[in-house]
Amino acid sequence: MKKVIDKIEKHYSEKLYARLTRKKGSFEGITTGFILSKSKDFILLQETDEFRILGYQIIPIKTIKYVRYNKNDKTYERILKEEGLLDDVKLKYEIDLTDWNTIYESVKETGLTVISECEHPNKSYFCVGELKSINKKSISIKYFNAQGIFDEKNTKHKFKDITKLSFDDRYANIFSKYTKEKITDKKVESSLND
Repeated sequence: MKKVIDKIEKHYSEKLYARLTRKKGSFEGITTGFILSKSKDFILLQETDEFRILGYQIIPIKTIKYVRYNKNDKTYERILKEEGLLDDVKLKYEIDLTDWNTIYESVKETGLTVISECEHPNKSYFCVGELKSINKKSISIKYFNAQGIFDEKNTKHKFKDITKLSFDDRYANIFSKYTKEKITDKKVESSLND
């Protein structure tokens, strides 16, 4: 783990492109981008994909197993620079990464839709919506489904299961403009009687 922490520090301080191998249980995935902020337990990364600078991800350091920066990564970074895309790599929000409580408060202040994920195969979830509340062990999100309809009840995600919390993400930002409240039978009946 010390090697990973040292590499995170190097990539953060030198503003290097990073290819992270993340693992939780039998899940293993790759995330790429630039580490813009860090704490003892978390990093904040601005994601890249297919020569695009994307949104922000908060990742627990304990899920990061390897940080790569080889010739392929250096070439990718050089192309981003030559295309003028590195100008878009910047932290637009002040996010306190001390713990989940401070992360919640900071991200909630942005007013942006979030995506909370657990990528473990046995507990896999993807929840997009509005941060609503926090307690000692979990966050609560007002989730909307693939039709843009909000659930009536908030969805809880335990901190120990979250592998990635994303915000200012293109998918979430655009989709959240087209959401709607779920219409219950009582609401329909009431509107018909009016």
